[in-house]
Amino acid sequence: MSGRYRHLYPWQILTTRFHVPLTCRLDRAYDGDELRKECEAILSTFRLRGQHGDDHAGGWRAIGLIAPDGDPYEDRQLDERPHLKTPVLAMSPYLQRVIDGFGCETRRVRLMQLLPGERVLWHFDSSESIDRANARVHVPIVTNAGVRFQISHEDCRWRPGELWYGDFSFPHRLHNTGSEGRIHLVLDLKVTDVVRSLFPREFLDSVKQRARLRGLVQAMVGLYTLPRYRIGYMKTRQARFVRERTDLEASRPGTAGETDRA
Repeated sequence: MSGRYRHLYPWQILTTRFHVPLTCRLDRAYDGDELRKECEAILSTFRLRGQHGDDHAGGWRAIGLIAPDGDPYEDRQLDERPHLKTPVLAMSPYLQRVIDGFGCETRRVRLMQLLPGERVLWHFDSSESIDRANARVHVPIVTNAGVRFQISHEDCRWRPGELWYGDFSFPHRLHNTGSEGRIHLVLDLKVTDVVRSLFPREFLDSVKQRARLRGLVQAMVGLYTLPRYRIGYMKTRQARFVRERTDLEASRPGTAGETDRA
């Protein structure tokens, strides 16, 4: 079962039954060694911060390369603020070339890490779709055979240096059963003709298949996750509290692990 999930949830059955395409490898590739080298340099200098939400226990972290007002620790999608390159990107020339190579308007661009043994539970991001306002693409940097990653019925086995698109407006989940943190470069691209030109025509033409089921499967996941928000998953919240307190202590001046945000 390493690296595999089951396909038993009703939204998975639906998207399988109607052959809905949700992921697509795009025709670009990058130097995995260069990506990893710059990523390691960033991790040795900056502390990644935990993500918001009740769908993980605190092991889901990120730092911004392009972010609102250029703040690497502002993880919200704030469209009313300018999205600027952060000090993190300034020390990463290869990552900067990768990002600039898209030749289009970017929103958030982040390094996102899931720690070993951690998971992100079923959820969806309403607007993250090439069919809507924002196309989210991934470049894996560090991964392992124990990563279980699904977008509805599709098992995603993405390798370092590849460029992948996923329709995250559909339910997705992630579990890192390996011994190494899983790190991806994640780019949010404003949907334009330039961005659409990266995609195979047959994938773009399948927009009606996705539109037919998107609302239904989102409603299904909403009902499925309702207890999560009512009860609060106390163990999940407690684990996050411990992690966040540890991060706070480590970031205070004069303590081990102090982070340089400049």
